[in-house]
Amino acid sequence: MSKASGLSLITVSRALRQPETVHADTRAKIQKTIDELGYIPNLAARSLVSQRSDMIGVVVPILASSLFADFAEGVSKALEPQGQRVLLAVSNWQPEKEEEAIRTFIARQADAIILTGFSHTDAARRLLDRYDGPVVEAWNTRENVIDSAVGFNNHAAAAEMTRYLIDKGYRDIVMVGGSSVNNDQAADRTQGFIDAMTAAGREVGPESIVEFDNPATIESGGPLIRSLLARDRKPDAVFFLAELPAQGAMLWCLSNGVRVPEDVAIAGFGDLSLSALLPVPMTTVQIRGREIGEAAAAQTLQRLQGAPVDRTVKDVGFQLQIRSST
Repeated sequence: MSKASGLSLITVSRALRQPETVHADTRAKIQKTIDELGYIPNLAARSLVSQRSDMIGVVVPILASSLFADFAEGVSKALEPQGQRVLLAVSNWQPEKEEEAIRTFIARQADAIILTGFSHTDAARRLLDRYDGPVVEAWNTRENVIDSAVGFNNHAAAAEMTRYLIDKGYRDIVMVGGSSVNNDQAADRTQGFIDAMTAAGREVGPESIVEFDNPATIESGGPLIRSLLARDRKPDAVFFLAELPAQGAMLWCLSNGVRVPEDVAIAGFGDLSLSALLPVPMTTVQIRGREIGEAAAAQTLQRLQGAPVDRTVKDVGFQLQIRSST
């Protein structure tokens, strides 16, 4: 590369490692030579020297929901201008798969790791405790964090929507949520519903909570709402703790002559773009997935730049979006 470009080895090396320190004309000349030769730098060799891989490991539970796609994009767009690249893994809500991803990230010398939630296997937690890079746990807020966290209060969000439905006068409210096993976000949302109902003097029995296996899909919404409306005591409001099945339930109702909200009110959680565009726009909890990703990336960069570990927990908040479905 040095010989082909007619520049010194030191200049070429500096241009590849710290391009901002090299004159623009020189960088252009080196880039032209790279393009002509098809040169690809040996990143593994470089990381051995610098002790940095310029790669950040990110684990998301699914990509079927645009919320987590927005989150991953927020992380990536914030990191890339700083020369960092994202290694993305999908856990499918299985802690064992998250643990496997963490092992892979550490083996590949990832500079930092960003995770979704606080539900980790014991082995994964031990790995993260020994890991010397930044660790950010995203999508929820809790006091006991490994390193730092960014997200929103899932318990408070579910409780606020439940109180809204109660205040609107709905009497038979059913909550539909994903499995709380190994999912702290689902567990907190479920508890938020229970606490709000209890505080209002409402009974929460087995009929009040319906749980489905993760991951939530839009296809699951139809059978869920159909089974609820087949009960002898039909609910007058259904609060879905995930947006995709809520959308599926809404579409099933519209296709089967069930009036929303006259026959049954439907509320979701996530505010995916389709929800506002449905024939009956859907009430939901707005989550700022992209902002969570950007904030997680910002925390990561601050730590990589030498900021001390202070167990920071950043709450980006949430907002109820009240629409015609309730």
